Amino acid sequence: MHLVLVEDNITLARSLIRVFTQEGYTHTHFIDGGEAENWLISNNGVYDLLILDILLPSTDGFTICKHIRKAGIKTPVLMLTSKDTLGDTIDGLDYGADDYMKKPFEIDELLARIRTLLRRPPMPEGNVIEILPNIVIDMKSQKVFTHDKKTIPLTTKEFSVLTYFTSHPNEVINQQKLYDHVFDFAEVQLSNLVEVHIKNIRKKFKTANYEIPLKTIRGAGYRLDI
Repeated sequence: MHLVLVEDNITLARSLIRVFTQEGYTHTHFIDGGEAENWLISNNGVYDLLILDILLPSTDGFTICKHIRKAGIKTPVLMLTSKDTLGDTIDGLDYGADDYMKKPFEIDELLARIRTLLRRPPMPEGNVIEILPNIVIDMKSQKVFTHDKKTIPLTTKEFSVLTYFTSHPNEVINQQKLYDHVFDFAEVQLSNLVEVHIKNIRKKFKTANYEIPLKTIRGAGYRLDI
């Protein structure tokens, strides 16, 4: 497995690279954000996981994550950062990160999260799923389309949440199931993370003049009625 580390703290980077080598991972390391972004987009498919700091020279981690997702790169992204506000964490996830660790962290926990992300099954491709009259999900492009071919602009994580519900139609899904199967967190870090993403999905459907039947079941979780 090939890991890409984008981290400008040389001391931390050297420590992580030593651990990655001991664990049998190959690696590529970047200090500059702009250089890393160009390489990541040009070498899609070469690497299996991106470990990305936020505060970087040239281009910050949020921007890198946003741009590689826009370029269609689906490789898992784990963000490492000293920024620890709720807003920063949600921003990282909204830009397409799969997990988020705050510095300082324990190496054993980092390795556990890396293993979890590398085990994550790839998104099924080539399927078109109708979830509403005139609304379909295209799994290959990972986009949601209306009947007139307009897109409902979901983030990568919002798309993952929605497709988890579509694979479990008419079933009550609690927050823990979503954390376990969508967010890949080793532990629940943000108590309202699921609520935030579901609220955004509903809002985006409503902006497109559609009401998604994603219902809150008080005290139990959420259910997508199809």
